Amino acid sequence: MNDTIELAKKLIAFESITPAKQDIFDFLIKLFKEHGFETKQLNFNGNGSYEVINLFATYGMSNAGSNAKHFNFACHVDVVPPGNIEDWTENPFNPIIKDGYLYGRGSEDMKGCTAASIISVFNFIKNNKDFNGTISFIITGDEEADSINGVDKVVDWISAQGIRIDGSIATESSSEKILGDQIKVGRKGAVDVHIEVIGKQGHAAYPQLAKNPLHGVSKIIDFFDNYKLDEGNNFFEKSSIQFTQIELNNKAKNVIPERLKVVADMRFNDLWNAESIKKFINENVSRICEDNGFNHKTNLIFRGLPFHSFDSPFTKDCVNAIKEVTGIDAKQDTGGGTSDARFMQRICPVFEFGTINKTLHQVNECVSVEDLRTTEKIYYKTLENFFN
Repeated sequence: MNDTIELAKKLIAFESITPAKQDIFDFLIKLFKEHGFETKQLNFNGNGSYEVINLFATYGMSNAGSNAKHFNFACHVDVVPPGNIEDWTENPFNPIIKDGYLYGRGSEDMKGCTAASIISVFNFIKNNKDFNGTISFIITGDEEADSINGVDKVVDWISAQGIRIDGSIATESSSEKILGDQIKVGRKGAVDVHIEVIGKQGHAAYPQLAKNPLHGVSKIIDFFDNYKLDEGNNFFEKSSIQFTQIELNNKAKNVIPERLKVVADMRFNDLWNAESIKKFINENVSRICEDNGFNHKTNLIFRGLPFHSFDSPFTKDCVNAIKEVTGIDAKQDTGGGTSDARFMQRICPVFEFGTINKTLHQVNECVSVEDLRTTEKIYYKTLENFFN
């Protein structure tokens, strides 16, 4: 198989809802081996999450010299559930091409770009048989959900093996309005802030005999809502904190509850670090609760730290490739949510580049066939720039 669209259709046909099952990995392992790759399936479990299948496929590693360069593509083949099948024009796992677009769950996120990266590498190897280096793929089955036993643990495994990677492209859909107008060269950090405010239960008609934790939480939300975290910098937007969940186990409208739990999602730039965030959150929650007579518990779960690869030599290999193929000067951007790039950045420069982010996770998800073919060309040119 040597065609991006046909490979994308094959991948979409697998109902690989998170976590992806063995069948799609069996297909990929067979495909990579047919093209001379060595493959290693890495199954990880534990840490409060389910078992995840991962694949590390390499070409040229056994023959490359110690100073030879190593290029990586980081991909995922799991997809979010399709929702109500009846809302789709066609079955989401029966890919079709209509009016120049490839339809199916995962077509845009990210089986289309995964196919484009694989075919670009197959063609590069065919046309450059004597290149001195390694090309690898890290493919996980769990990017859309927990992301605990996926790329995070693969990266640790790679480090333990003493394997060096010089640059990685996460094949996420990074373009905004037209293909190649931007690449994601970093992301803000993310932390979940869990706060439990503890008051005293009582009758709503006798508030003087109780202590309402809702009133305590309202003061906490008001403080963080009005606090200016920072102004951002040359690489990142302003940091932000948004309260996203509330848990109140109280079914009686005339009872003042004892406890209230809330969760906030904080996205932070590199003006912050883990220690400064812990200090900021804990000190202010403690102060507000103590001033108003509440007990409290806080727990911070960090999901990623800020990183970027602005103008790194590896980034420029792709920026120049986009210019050569499309004539577009790509913007380097760090906006948006998280991806597996947050794990890859621990071992190498990484950025996200792919098709237009338009229908991700939507009914009738689709991607332009022309854009997929152009993305393949950009990946190919990036490989040329990297190894030349």
